Amino acid sequence: MAADAAKLYPRHRDRISGSEDYVVRHFARQNGITPAQVHQLIRRYGSDRAKLVAAAKELRTSLRPDNPKAMLASGRRAGRFSAGVDAGNGLGRQ
Repeated sequence: MAADAAKLYPRHRDRISGSEDYVVRHFARQNGITPAQVHQLIRRYGSDRAKLVAAAKELRTSLRPDNPKAMLASGRRAGRFSAGVDAGNGLGRQ
């Protein structure tokens, strides 16, 4: 009889492994922070996913500027392509 892999290798989805780069990158992308910030949060709060998500949300809101960038008529934020550069071909407008 074959062994049940789920019992032999249980997954701890409620934990974040700081030693696995792909896990850290995925968590960072999911929560809008950098991998370095994920490592800092793991050191501070431990590897509990729920605590890390809450801390990442708090970190994002604390780093958010008070005045968001101006919105263009298209609904997109003004950024590098709005300052005289045509987004289609990268050439400056004449």
